[in-house]
Amino acid sequence: MKVLRAIAATVLAVWAGQVWAGESAIDLLDAPVTYSAHFYVASDKGTYRGSVWHSPGRERRDFATAGGGQAVLLMRDQDAAYLLKPSGKWYVGVGLHAAAALAGGIDGMTVDRKKVGDETVAGLRATRFHVQAASARGGRFDGDAWFSRDGILVKAAGVLVGPDGRPERVETGLTDVVVGKVDPHMLTLPAGYFGMDLRQVPADKIEQAVANLMPLLAGGAAHQ
Repeated sequence: MKVLRAIAATVLAVWAGQVWAGESAIDLLDAPVTYSAHFYVASDKGTYRGSVWHSPGRERRDFATAGGGQAVLLMRDQDAAYLLKPSGKWYVGVGLHAAAALAGGIDGMTVDRKKVGDETVAGLRATRFHVQAASARGGRFDGDAWFSRDGILVKAAGVLVGPDGRPERVETGLTDVVVGKVDPHMLTLPAGYFGMDLRQVPADKIEQAVANLMPLLAGGAAHQ
């Protein structure tokens, strides 16, 4: 399902480069600074492009898809990941760990890293690391990650192997990075939206639950 894959791909893009050996992924999800930027996520399935707004504890990514614009809002302080459909003013919320599980169990990954050197990426001085990650669920990532001196993941590229054993090349990066204040309204669930909160639904049942909700959500949007 495209909307669930969008959540998973976004969580993957953020987490794949930020999990270090001996540390929890959830503890390293956040860059410690506030910033906005444009971003892309490319894989064998295609490329998403959009905008990102981040502050410690929260992040929103808006992107275009074949079915129209969508957004993902990550709220670590509420253990929530929301898929937003601005044109229909609806949302679906899932637990942050459940969203990560849909992306191959990224929240359980451990990583070995090795510094490669310092480079300039997206106009920022960054440190490049070679990273190898493995999840107890069977997912693996082997590639490189570039972090700015502020701790922002500005680029990550490599090969992801999901629990099904299929390899896929993935790359994500930022451009036009602006470090500074972000409008707090961009990092909250918008007023006037309707939807469902599935944070208590187990990860293995979320995809089917969302599939069942889609006709209801689309119908609600049509009657607004």
